[in-house]
Amino acid sequence: MKTNSSAKNKSTIHIPNELSDDLRPHYDVDYSKTRPNPYANRPKIYRGGARVGAGRKPAAQPMERHTITVHPSDAKFLRSLDANLSKAIRKLIAKAR
Repeated sequence: MKTNSSAKNKSTIHIPNELSDDLRPHYDVDYSKTRPNPYANRPKIYRGGARVGAGRKPAAQPMERHTITVHPSDAKFLRSLDANLSKAIRKLIAKAR
């Protein structure tokens, strides 16, 4: 069976030495053909950043960490008020005031 040599060479790309990634020692630039940058004098527009009013709101007063122990039946009652036990306790305290 005869193989086609052009099909064999399609997967291999030959890069001559003159087109390597290294910088050449000298470039000839014709500055008479250059144009000014049309975007140079435009004002800068900054996009992004935080939205006004975004983020967590500060608490009215700082919280303190305390550990309490409750009976399982009391925890069940508190969870019926709110799934978060801390919020449920705060609701009871607010109601008692």
